[in-house]
Amino acid sequence: MNRNIQALIAACDRMGIPYQSHHKTNNLISVEVNGRSYPFVNWTTPLNPQSVMKLCQDKDYFYSFYHDVIQMPQTISFLNPYSDDKYAHYLESATIFGVIEQVEATFTYPVIVKKNRGSWGSNVFKVDNRRSLEKALLDVFNMNSSKFDFVGLAQRFIDIETEYRVLYLNGIYQFAYEKIVGEAAFTGNLSPLHWEGSKAQYVDDALFIEALKSFCAPMFDKLMIPFCGLDIAQDKQGKLWLIEANSSPGFDHIIKHEGDERVVQLYESILTQLGS
Repeated sequence: MNRNIQALIAACDRMGIPYQSHHKTNNLISVEVNGRSYPFVNWTTPLNPQSVMKLCQDKDYFYSFYHDVIQMPQTISFLNPYSDDKYAHYLESATIFGVIEQVEATFTYPVIVKKNRGSWGSNVFKVDNRRSLEKALLDVFNMNSSKFDFVGLAQRFIDIETEYRVLYLNGIYQFAYEKIVGEAAFTGNLSPLHWEGSKAQYVDDALFIEALKSFCAPMFDKLMIPFCGLDIAQDKQGKLWLIEANSSPGFDHIIKHEGDERVVQLYESILTQLGS
C-alpha cells in the first residue's frame, strides 16, 4: 500500500467514511460518500476529468495551453523523425540532425531535453553541446527502451536555486514543500528528490506562500484543474517558473520526511468535496 492510500484511509477513519480494498496491493480503494462509491487508484483521485489529466500528462500540450498566462521556460517539441509514415504530416524535421538544427536555432546551450510524457525525472537531460544533444535525443527516441517517447522536448535552461511542489484543490492553495538537496549527492537524475540524501520540507513562510498563490492564480483563472501538484522553480534571481503540473501527485517524500498530518487533512478536504 502506497503512502497516498495510507493517508486516504487515515482520513476515512477520522471521518467515519467506509472504504473497501479491491486489490491484493491495497492500492485500489473505493470510498462510500453519501451513497455513492468513488475509486482511488494508486495516486489518482476521482476529482479530475480525463481531459484535464491528459493535459497535465502531455507536457507539450500543457505548455501550449498555459504559457501565455503563467511564466514557463520556453519549450519546443518535435516528433521522432523515424516515426511511422502515417505521422509524416506532423514532422518538421525529417532527421535527428534536422531536430538538432531546430534546437540550436532556438536556444543557446545549456538546454534541457526531455520526453514529452513521464515523471520521476525519467529521460530528462541537461545538454551542453551538440554531441550531448544528439545523445539525449537518441535516448528519448530509442524504441528499444522502456523510457521511449514519440515526442521529445527542448526547453530553455533555468538556473534554478530551489524547487517546490505546490498542492491545489479547486484552485485553493493547500500546502507547499521545498525539495532540499543541501549536501545531497547527485545521482544522475535532475529531479532533486531523487538525489541521495535529499529531503522534502514544508514551506511555512507566509510571505513566500502569498507569492506562490499570486504566481499560480492566473493558471486557475484560465482553466480549473480540480486537483494538482505544481512543480515550481525559483531561479537565482528570485523569479518563479512553472515547470509542469501533476494531476496525480504522490506524497511519498513529504510524508517520509515530515509525517502525514497535512496530507491526511488534504484527503479529508477531498472527501468533504465528494460529499458536497
